[in-house]
Amino acid sequence: MSRSASPSFTPNLVAASLCAVVTIAYAGSFGGLVFGGSLEPFVGRAVIAALVSSVIVLPILAWRSSFFFSFGGPDSNPAAILAFTLAAITGEILQGARATPTQLVPTALMSLFLSATVCGLILFVMGRLGWGRYVRYIPHPVVGGFLAGSGYLLVAGAWKMLTAQPLSWSKLGVISEVHPLAWSSVVVVAVVLLALTRLIRHFLVIPLVLVGTMVGFHAVRLAWGIDLAAARQAGLLLAPLQVGDWTHVGNFPYGEVRWDLLWHHAKDFGAMTMVAVITILLNTTSLELATKVEGDADRELKALGLSNLLIGLGGGMLAVNSFNRSMLNLKAGATSRWSGRLCAAVVLVVVLAAPGLIGLMPKPVLTGLILFLGIGLLLTWAIETRREMPRSDYVIVLAILGMVCGLGMVAGVVLGLVTACVSFVFTLSKSPAVRSSFSLLNRRSNVERPVHVGEILKAQGQVMRGFALQGFLFFGTTSRLLDEVRAELGETRFVLLDFRLVHGVDGSSTVALKKLRTRCAEAGIILVFSGMSDSVESILRRGGVAAEAAGLRTFPDIDRALEWCEDQVIARALPPAELVAALAGLMSAEDIGYLVAHFERVDVAPGDSLIKQGESSDSMFIIERGRVSVYLRLAGPADAGALRLRLRTFTLGTVVGEMGLYTGAPRTADVVADEPTRALKLSGAQVAALEKRMPDLANKLHRFVVRSLAQRLAGANAQLNALS
Repeated sequence: MSRSASPSFTPNLVAASLCAVVTIAYAGSFGGLVFGGSLEPFVGRAVIAALVSSVIVLPILAWRSSFFFSFGGPDSNPAAILAFTLAAITGEILQGARATPTQLVPTALMSLFLSATVCGLILFVMGRLGWGRYVRYIPHPVVGGFLAGSGYLLVAGAWKMLTAQPLSWSKLGVISEVHPLAWSSVVVVAVVLLALTRLIRHFLVIPLVLVGTMVGFHAVRLAWGIDLAAARQAGLLLAPLQVGDWTHVGNFPYGEVRWDLLWHHAKDFGAMTMVAVITILLNTTSLELATKVEGDADRELKALGLSNLLIGLGGGMLAVNSFNRSMLNLKAGATSRWSGRLCAAVVLVVVLAAPGLIGLMPKPVLTGLILFLGIGLLLTWAIETRREMPRSDYVIVLAILGMVCGLGMVAGVVLGLVTACVSFVFTLSKSPAVRSSFSLLNRRSNVERPVHVGEILKAQGQVMRGFALQGFLFFGTTSRLLDEVRAELGETRFVLLDFRLVHGVDGSSTVALKKLRTRCAEAGIILVFSGMSDSVESILRRGGVAAEAAGLRTFPDIDRALEWCEDQVIARALPPAELVAALAGLMSAEDIGYLVAHFERVDVAPGDSLIKQGESSDSMFIIERGRVSVYLRLAGPADAGALRLRLRTFTLGTVVGEMGLYTGAPRTADVVADEPTRALKLSGAQVAALEKRMPDLANKLHRFVVRSLAQRLAGANAQLNALS
């Protein structure tokens, strides 16, 4: 090793050695938790499985984790469910009609291996698909309920490790039959860890307490005159590790496995996977907050997925990342990813070179560690969160905890998932489906209309009610939409729903829309849809809301929908008229006759240009008959089929091209006839002559143009206000 590498190697080795002590202690604790009751004589096999998990997961996290200091291994939340599942499986093996004790250990070990393999596959696939961010959407109280339930299972597991009896009120008296050194050590370890971890925020608290209580336990043992053999016989120490007991896919007795029971408990593996995913993402988030290092949830899922696939093959038990062990590694001086690799090497050396050291670990101390973890979860998620959560959220936490206590983790997970779905639906349904509402009073199409027509729309603008929708429409939001639209009907003759900001609908939303269509049809109201995407329109068609059913009109955008509504209002209020009628309120018939006589008439066929973008301008036009639209040419010449954007449409009595008359600037857009159109053209020279000969009439003409521009500006401002 070069001298330059020495400074980084030493702190990593120190951190790795300290973490190895904690890793071995955790392996003993979780091994004892998982192999309790009838499996207790074989706890050494579970400890080996836990150590195998650590040796595999540590270098993979050092290689693939987004945190260079990330540590992992068997953890409290998945181990609690494993213990619960194995207790049920072993009970069924020993009490069933075809009870065969020789099937006990193989079935239990296969349960460990399968759970790691299946969970690893799911984790890896979730990471590859980028689903880590979606799991973060699980409501906070549901996560709290899961973790509080895990805390209860850990407490129940610690009780069973200590007394060999399930936790219940009727079994509390069996504590008197437990060796005093055992129960007192459990209490001391749990109480000291709970107190010190809340009073002292230091990374050495847990390892020092574990080492100190182990030394203290042996000191008291010696003082009481209990030798190692007697201590093991009394169940106070782990049995010496037998490396030859290591079981993996290469030497497994597959014929002794009760595959039917494993299949029957597959739902437990699903619950464990859910809790493992939540644990991984919570630990990832906690490490981000504690270290200010940005993590990648999907990367963590892939790393731990790969780890657990190898763990299942290698004969280990499910592993996740660990917040406490990762922070211990970082605070102990780790400077690179080598600390995780060195820790795995140290654990492996201890297991292979000195397996007898494992036999010196006091079981009560390890049980106290489990009890501390369980009480810590209960305190955090079932008590302390009461100050942070609304009452309704806190009730959800307690409900899931109660379900876990009474019916097990699977029932708790089911309740949590149902609660998450209901909570999501309730929260989403509170999001308004209507972004804004409008009428023809404050929102118009881009069609330029004469002043007197604008007055008609202003007077009758309430006959059209429009609603700009947004978000994802489903039964919750569309029901609220239906109520909101019903409340606005009144004297309405047109209801416009704009779907431009709707990014999706579900099948149930069509039910509410069909009800709305029926309600509108009964009231003689025409329903207008605009801005639907292809996917939204397809779903509505399949749901029976046809694109062009009776009483329903659809348009590609809201501008054309508004134009159609305006045309319907105008057609009922204003019969067809010539230009003379359109200008009658602004000047005398004699003046109008003079203007009409001196204007140049221009007839334009549909599709032909009245004005071309880029050409010189010295004239304006008044539409006498027909309709023209203004298009902005986005690219290429007009005769080459360039992409064009429709800006506005002009009808009878409106002015177009007036800016060119007053400024002389080149035309900025194309004006194209939509139908056979006649326009009156007035050049700059004609205006100048009119100003000399008849200044009063010229002023009236200018006022007419100004009023048209003012109306256009007022409409644009009203539309902007409606959209803001």
